[in-house]
Amino acid sequence: MTSQRIPRRDILRQAGTGALLAAGGMMGFPSIVKAARLGPSERVRIAVIGCGGMGTRHIEALAVNPNCDLAAVCDCYTPRYENAVSVVKKLSGKTPDGYQDFRRVLDRADIDAIFAPMPDHWHPLMTILGCEAGKDVYVEKPASPTVAEGRAMVDAARRYGRVVQLGTQQRSMPIFQEAVRLIHEGRIGKVTSATCWVGINGTRVGFTPGQVPAGLDWDLWLGPAPWAPYSADRQFGFMGCQDYARGGELTNWGVHLMDIVHWGIRQDRPLSVQATGGLYRGSAGSENYETVDAIWEYPGCTVTWEQRHKNEYNGRSYGIKFQGTEGTLLVDRGSYEVHPESLGIKRVEGEPEKSWANPPHHNNFFDSIKTRQPPVAEIEQGHRSTTPLLIAGIALKTRRKLYWDAETETFLRDEAANRYLSRAYRAPWHL
Repeated sequence: MTSQRIPRRDILRQAGTGALLAAGGMMGFPSIVKAARLGPSERVRIAVIGCGGMGTRHIEALAVNPNCDLAAVCDCYTPRYENAVSVVKKLSGKTPDGYQDFRRVLDRADIDAIFAPMPDHWHPLMTILGCEAGKDVYVEKPASPTVAEGRAMVDAARRYGRVVQLGTQQRSMPIFQEAVRLIHEGRIGKVTSATCWVGINGTRVGFTPGQVPAGLDWDLWLGPAPWAPYSADRQFGFMGCQDYARGGELTNWGVHLMDIVHWGIRQDRPLSVQATGGLYRGSAGSENYETVDAIWEYPGCTVTWEQRHKNEYNGRSYGIKFQGTEGTLLVDRGSYEVHPESLGIKRVEGEPEKSWANPPHHNNFFDSIKTRQPPVAEIEQGHRSTTPLLIAGIALKTRRKLYWDAETETFLRDEAANRYLSRAYRAPWHL
């Protein structure tokens, strides 16, 4: 690195520290604080923290992305970061540094941004620590396991003037952009209801204690979550456990789908929620229900979630259905279609999805780093797209209708439900 580039990067990190960003826009997007920028032709130096399945997909795409230099990879399970080093070397011819402890990555002054495709229970703290370290952050969805942690992520982005992008990559897919444009143009009339649907939670968690694998720092993997003896079910099936993921597919796929609903209906603040569900086949050990039905009330619109066996609409095993006063629009990553045919809107096929890690979404993040403008999936929006699923999970626990105050992000007149809006952190970790 040349002596000219180092000062500019230092200025970029320091300029945002302590800055507050002015809120703006219908969805609460901020105007990112103006700061010294990387030049348009400069490559953003990044590190990926979390080298599991989704992390590897990001690494494969980032290793060959001309807009970045993948300088470091990190995972508390040594074989995973060692594999990541090999993947990057094979694809790019370059050898990134490998680390087991993320704190060594955050200490590096030459890293501009981090990617955090980690288990859900780590998303908030890693985002906040990354912002504190002067890094911009791309964090996977869902934003957080609790509403309070999501708000803390937004606050950290504002406090330190950082760009934070959520991995809701459907915002960067033309098929959804075109579908939402039709809705906003009024082509199906006024939307009065919308539905998201997926299949069941498939994760079974047995919590059988076992020997910690060689190369795994189990204490670091647990991080802020409660202490528990090692179990391969926990490590590889974390979405089935409430200590690490609040809802399984409800929050995993749910945030992707609810994000598009919010975009389409131009609403992101529910008024109430009800939910029901169960483990009707006796899935012992699972803490997240197989089947879930939820309904939210928004101003002028209702939204439902359907998580069921053999769940399809017009041959689609997942997706979003917008129901307007003149017609219905169904959309997933493959296509959208509008009914009735008399509206004259032809079915449109999208481009085949080449990777779960969407390079255009990566590039939008890199553009935001350079311009200090909001990314398409800015953390405030990501937090608000995560929140309805989290409060639906709370409605499942309480078994009653809950009324939501989006300004205070608390339930109205229900302190028992409000206790689920945050979680305790295991020492020494804290927000």
